[in-house]
Parts: sequence; structure tokens; C-alpha cells
Amino acid sequence: MSATPSNGSWRRILGSLTLALLLEQLPWSGWALALRPDFLLIGVLFWTLHQPARISFGAAFLAGLLADFQNGGVFGQHAMAYVVGVYLVLFFRLRLLQFDPLRQAAQLLPMFLLVQLLLLLIGWLAGNPPSDWSVMLPVASNTLMWLMLVGVLRLWHGKGMQDRA
Repeated sequence: MSATPSNGSWRRILGSLTLALLLEQLPWSGWALALRPDFLLIGVLFWTLHQPARISFGAAFLAGLLADFQNGGVFGQHAMAYVVGVYLVLFFRLRLLQFDPLRQAAQLLPMFLLVQLLLLLIGWLAGNPPSDWSVMLPVASNTLMWLMLVGVLRLWHGKGMQDRA
């Protein structure tokens, strides 16, 4: 038994989450900032779906704290929302793994919506309300980013975009 496969998967997980963090550091402004997907959330949920024993509540909480620190939000705001998102992905994990990328993205749309609503609610409760409802725009871009990510990975691994029974 070799330790290489487990080390390789940890490298992939940490590398992709680091890439997600760096993508959020790009100089976004205007509508691009409002439509920017939450790359860190997508990365955490992706790895929670595919490696639930390695990435779970603790990693989601730490990623959320990192997002709070990075975005200058209420400390713990993203962490609580990310943990709820991870819980939902773990709860619906077997269901999500049965779907093709389009249906998977459709199933994740309400989860992304709930995470954004929690971010909005926690911000309001902490006394830092958003100026408008543009906080909800990343729901659509998160769903599209998920669809592209999963679709490209399926095509890369030689599978089609559609599941054929």
C-alpha cells in the first residue's frame, strides 16, 4: 500500500482551494464584482461532494473565516453560511452524485440561494446590512460556474455531459 494517492489528493484539494482563493483576490469592480462567483464556496462544496472524509465542516468553517477576513465582512458570517452549505451537500450527496452536470447544478441552485440568504441575514443581524439586493447575484454565477466546472471535469475524464442509462 502506497501513501502517494492520498498525498496526491491532498495536493489537488489544497491546490484547487488556493486557486479559488487567488481568483477572489483579482481586482473585481462594478458589475463583475456583483456577478463574481464565490470561488471558495464552490471549491469547498465540490470537494465536500467528492471527498467527504477529507473536506467537511471544519474545512468549511476555516474557509468561511478566511473569506470573512478577505472580504472584510462580519467575522463568522461566511463561516456559518459555508457550514450550512456543506451540511446540505452532505445530506444530498448520494442524490447529487447520480445526476449529470446540468441536473446537479439545478439541484445546487437552491443551496447556493440559501447560503446567500444566510449571508444576508447574518449581515443584517450583525448590524452590517447590505446596501442593495445585489448580494443575491452570485447565486446565478455560482450555479453557472458549478455547471462549467463539473462539465469540464466530466469531459476531461472522457465522460459525456449527459448520463446515459
